[in-house]
Amino acid sequence: MKKVGLALGGGSVRGITHIGIIKALRENEVYLPNIVAGTSAGSIIGALYAAQVPQDEMEALAEDFDWFHHVFNFGDTLKNFIEKKRGGLISNEKLGRVINEIIGGIQFSDLDIDLAITASDIESGRRVIFTSPKTAEKIDTSIIREYLPEKVQGKPGCDTIIITDCEDIGTAVRASCAVPGIFQPVEVKGMRLLDGGLLDQVPVDIVRAIGAKFAIGVSLMIPQKIKKIKNTGMVLSQIAGLMSLQQVRKSLDLADIGFQAEGVGERSLVDPKQSDLIDVGYKDMKHWICLYEQRKSLLNLFSKRA
Repeated sequence: MKKVGLALGGGSVRGITHIGIIKALRENEVYLPNIVAGTSAGSIIGALYAAQVPQDEMEALAEDFDWFHHVFNFGDTLKNFIEKKRGGLISNEKLGRVINEIIGGIQFSDLDIDLAITASDIESGRRVIFTSPKTAEKIDTSIIREYLPEKVQGKPGCDTIIITDCEDIGTAVRASCAVPGIFQPVEVKGMRLLDGGLLDQVPVDIVRAIGAKFAIGVSLMIPQKIKKIKNTGMVLSQIAGLMSLQQVRKSLDLADIGFQAEGVGERSLVDPKQSDLIDVGYKDMKHWICLYEQRKSLLNLFSKRA
């Protein structure tokens, strides 16, 4: 499998789970991705993986994660308020700076792994894909249009544009993680961008379009059981999961291994102290690889007998 694609879905702090997913894949070279696409929290972990940040460093970041230290500060928010930048409560500018610092300021074009990060243009309703010029040349746009059809004959649709000259990876990650109503939109090339999950929660179609012959898709958003709503955070989590249910199912069906991480749908979206999710992701990925190998062995057995 020389073209393995990994699509990492959004899920706020639940994105820590993706670190465990990558740990399991790093232990098995057959499934080691050389194409990765990420949405929201998935864009953070996808960027770190594509920049070849070591596993122990990624796990240490999860252990130390803190909203004020890694994502936002009040200085950025106050500056944007004075400049009359509206559309959200707080700025996530610090997230961009932290990402760029962790990966050493490298650009999309410096990566040996194909990386794509998604965002949503709130004013035009377009999906935005950030990537390198080299990766953009590989993209089969017919696959993208099949997943998110363009507007035609009075029917609603979604255009997709590809940005190959983003100033830095941190800016793309900020845009992908700008949760509506909470974070202020990120301005890029005259667009006001918000969370990529608004249009594509788990971007399996993108890794397929880049050329993945084998695709893995991981969702973190879908609630796996009905629960009593106790606070506003739980309401937002439940609504986000239910609204993306059909879209996530469609994405995961495009993958060779596509799944909702076990039990993650009940986890908090905001509690930063959930580094145990690394082990959850690790065990889940191992489990799904094992199931795939078993199915493959059975199919080979039946084909030989036939």
